[in-house]
Amino acid sequence: MTTMLLDTTKGIVEFTYKGIGPTVLLLKGGHSTRDTDLSHSSLIYEGFSLLTVSRPGYDYTEVSTGKTPEDFADTIVEILDHLEIELVSVIAISAAGPTALALATRHPDRVSKIVMEAAMTAPWEENMKQRAKLLFGPAERMVWGSLRKMLKLFPDLVMKQLLSEMTTENAEEYLESLSPNDRRFVYDMLATSQSGKGFSLDLDHSVSDISHVQAPILGMYSQKDKSVQYTNALLLKSLAPHCEIYEVNADSHLIWIGKGAREVWDKRLEFLHQ
Repeated sequence: MTTMLLDTTKGIVEFTYKGIGPTVLLLKGGHSTRDTDLSHSSLIYEGFSLLTVSRPGYDYTEVSTGKTPEDFADTIVEILDHLEIELVSVIAISAAGPTALALATRHPDRVSKIVMEAAMTAPWEENMKQRAKLLFGPAERMVWGSLRKMLKLFPDLVMKQLLSEMTTENAEEYLESLSPNDRRFVYDMLATSQSGKGFSLDLDHSVSDISHVQAPILGMYSQKDKSVQYTNALLLKSLAPHCEIYEVNADSHLIWIGKGAREVWDKRLEFLHQ
């Protein structure tokens, strides 16, 4: 996909836009870059246009475009206006959850439905925030550079270590249970990760009042997700008036691989086609 840059009123935003059909706005999660694909690019073969917008601090999107989910929601509308897109379905992954909900709250006429995929709705725990700011703050470039070098030399060791933060199961047993394709998925995800200045912003994001959101919401979560715990699903269900929670049969935060991956894909498509 060709990367495009738009000079909005608040700064530069990077995005890609490809496909023919109803537009799906994809907001990737923490540490994800333009090169990180968790299978969503295949939506263009299912009759959708895919608009992928890099959130503030990621890729070439400037921090000034929105330090809060609410501010960036307004910037997203500038992009939609520029592309002459009236209405979008939104897919929010992990740390992008608050941004999707802010968009639906502030601009309800632009959002038809929302898919929350292992997406944050609750504030980050304080101890996790402090640890993440230490690792992925000013030193994040060095941290990811070292991880990528280690990933090439000792892939299983690095993948096991990172998966231990994503699953409530034994990380080594979980890694061994993955198919070759799923292992490649994890490897590629880590190889394309970079926090930039974005993840530090993510840590301070929170969800405002969503009790008036009229767009239907599908939340897909796993009980075995260690990084975005299932309490996020319960909170979303309690706050949003039109919300369905689908419990994914997955052994980690990575609901796009493993035994429940096909059901996740089918459930998403069914919801988007409604």
